Amino acid sequence: MSRASWVSAHRWAGLTMASFLVIVGLTGSVLAFRDDLDLWLNPDLLTVAPREAPMLDPLTLRDQALRFYPDAKIDEAPLHMNRRRSYELRVWIKDDGATDRLLFLYLDPYTGARIGERAWDHDVLGTRGVLFFIYRLHYALAAPAPFGALGRYTLGVIALIWTVDCFVAFFLTLPPARRANGSGKSWWRRWGPAWLIKSTGGFYRFNFDVHRASGLWAWGMLLVFAWSGVMFNLDEVYTPVTRTLFGASNDVVAIGSPGTRLGEPRLSWPEARDRGRSLMAELAIRERVEINGEQALIHDRERGLYDYVVRSSNDIGEQAQTTVAFDAIDGSLRVSSLPSTEQDLVGDKLSRWLRALHTANVFGLPYRIFVSFLGVLVAMFSVTGVYIWWKKRAARVLHARSVTRRGVVLGQSLHS
Repeated sequence: MSRASWVSAHRWAGLTMASFLVIVGLTGSVLAFRDDLDLWLNPDLLTVAPREAPMLDPLTLRDQALRFYPDAKIDEAPLHMNRRRSYELRVWIKDDGATDRLLFLYLDPYTGARIGERAWDHDVLGTRGVLFFIYRLHYALAAPAPFGALGRYTLGVIALIWTVDCFVAFFLTLPPARRANGSGKSWWRRWGPAWLIKSTGGFYRFNFDVHRASGLWAWGMLLVFAWSGVMFNLDEVYTPVTRTLFGASNDVVAIGSPGTRLGEPRLSWPEARDRGRSLMAELAIRERVEINGEQALIHDRERGLYDYVVRSSNDIGEQAQTTVAFDAIDGSLRVSSLPSTEQDLVGDKLSRWLRALHTANVFGLPYRIFVSFLGVLVAMFSVTGVYIWWKKRAARVLHARSVTRRGVVLGQSLHS
């Protein structure tokens, strides 16, 4: 393909992505501080006054929630608790529609009293639900439940186009091959201006330099966020590509006994926690890792398993990734997931790092600030790219009109 063809491909890819990248860039900028903002907006819901009394057992609090909603499904019990925070549970309520309604219930961890609740898909403009709306907008264009998959798939396709366009855009910054009668500058000196933003030359030139130079300086992280977007929303592309290029060991989905799939577990929740602790202790001894605290106990109805999740010394960043999954009927171990072991292939490490980098769960506050800034930068790339296209289009239209006008004048003079 000629350079002009690559320019055209970059132009149309940018125009296709522009509105979507503005949305995901700005919403991602906010979501880098999602927990802090939620705590600021809803302190009455998310915080409690610390006291000397012991907190209740997390599974006791789950039982208390079931007393408030006896017909609901509560398939996840957080095991990590904070003396200054309310205890949050995800409650699936029977709804008249095709899918159950997700409700977030908040309990006092010391007494089990109900502090409040909020729905995942309601109160869009209020303090209770605005961050939920921003999150839904970021990963699924806030599409209503029947069309949520379409929203996620659309953003997955956009992320794939973005990934490819990262390489096209990088190629277009490279200087063209030197002509025989060209200047004597080296290749590196001819590429150098692409990294700079000139303060002279008018607004269009400044806009063009910002678009190109900022893209070069941030290129690596832009690729990270583009490809991780494919990982989150277009797994049918991400997994085969990652497995082919880098290998991945987690390609077997564990399934429990048929009798418990989609039904209630035979192991009670306290029994499952005890079994998870036992299996995790064996894993920690075998792999020589340190367990830094329990995170969650999850009943996966579709697979017929319990997942017991902890934080370990092998985890990347702030996200708990060490897990044992065991049968919900007999407690037999089905699969374990421990980062940074000999079984981890390059593809496994890549996926974990992409997830941590995309969700800003690594490197603390400085990285979250960087991710927030990068989100604004992504939106800016889209705006500047559209402006460049619009100015070039206006120039082409003006030139075409000028040529047409000269042709009319010449025709009239020939016939006069």
